[in-house]
Amino acid sequence: MKTCLVLLTKTYPFDKGEEFIEDEVPLLAKAFDRLVIAATSTSDAPEQTRSVPANATILHIPASRIKRALPGAALSYLPFTNCRGYAGPEERAAVKGSLKRRGFLTYFLAKSEAVYRAVAEKLADCNLEQYDGVTFYSYWFYDIALAVVRLRDHCGAKAKRAVSRAHRYDLYADRNATGYLPLRPYLLEHLDRVYPCSANGSNLLKKSYPAYQTKVETAYLGTRDFGLSPEPQGDELHIVSCCHISPVKRVELLAQALSLLEDSGLKLHWTHFGGGDGLDALKAYAKEHLSFMDCQLAGPIQNEALMRYYQQHPADLFINTSSSEGLPVSIMEACSFGIPAIATDVGGTSEIVQDGKTGFLLPMEFAPNVLAEQIVAFSRLPQEQRQALRANCRKVWEEQFFGERNFTRFAEAIRP
Repeated sequence: MKTCLVLLTKTYPFDKGEEFIEDEVPLLAKAFDRLVIAATSTSDAPEQTRSVPANATILHIPASRIKRALPGAALSYLPFTNCRGYAGPEERAAVKGSLKRRGFLTYFLAKSEAVYRAVAEKLADCNLEQYDGVTFYSYWFYDIALAVVRLRDHCGAKAKRAVSRAHRYDLYADRNATGYLPLRPYLLEHLDRVYPCSANGSNLLKKSYPAYQTKVETAYLGTRDFGLSPEPQGDELHIVSCCHISPVKRVELLAQALSLLEDSGLKLHWTHFGGGDGLDALKAYAKEHLSFMDCQLAGPIQNEALMRYYQQHPADLFINTSSSEGLPVSIMEACSFGIPAIATDVGGTSEIVQDGKTGFLLPMEFAPNVLAEQIVAFSRLPQEQRQALRANCRKVWEEQFFGERNFTRFAEAIRP
């Protein structure tokens, strides 16, 4: 059977972002005869920053093109009574009385429409009808998920499927400013399968939409195997964090917690990887409040360089202070190197940070002193207990988050 996979991303493999797709793509390419990657929100002249397999075709659609198409696409849904059949009774009830939600739904539909038209136009030259089976795969359970449903229905191949992963912002409606995510019932009904990246996400969808339980299946992401990091030696406590500095990541809480440890007697070393609009403010805070310790705010880093860092430098703790997560790849990476984590108990984080086994959980809302106390408590653990945490981290990673195995299974599961 000759097969093709059409993968819709935001920007991958162009420019920056969606680094966690990189390890999955080679395994997808092995499972399908051809891979078409459509980046649906790139810059006008994007730079390809990641290599792709030989059997991959890359398409890109500038975000500016989609933006220009939005007004016309929105008008096509007039008079918005049932949005051309997309908005059923449950959807209409969810937006009733809320201009923000109604506007969000209109924007969502218009963007999906614009992406669908643009991708369909580019796929016309790919001759998908030559394949016995085609799978359309949306990396996000969002507007591009509706686009893959329409692309599947438009495709003339004999066997065809439309599937989507689901992560965080595209899954947890309560983390959206409106408390609402559009077209959940429609997408669950018309996609062939939805794959949340955590059991927490799967359980949420199954509980919220019990009629579609059989369409929801957990599919963990994963990371590559680079071995264990060097075992920490000496009396320095080396803390590592890695994330884009944004309000949801709350890196400032970690900095504030560390500032409380000036008189703790601990010899502290904090390394943070990741840029963002908040980096300058974080550096200013560190300069004023963390001069008593070794503090390195390294900024953005390529994933390969990060992996080399973990291979070459011992780290005692990885810390994540997010207010919302799916299941953090950054913690998977640390776990693979045997680095225990302190993290907030949000999303699927507890599926990898198993309290007392691979690290320690904090409540979503916590004061900096609570994290400071947890860091001190970790520093006082006997050496054998720290070694047990390291061993447990590696074991949990091997059993549940080994990327090559997880991505191979997923690729086989989504074949038409």
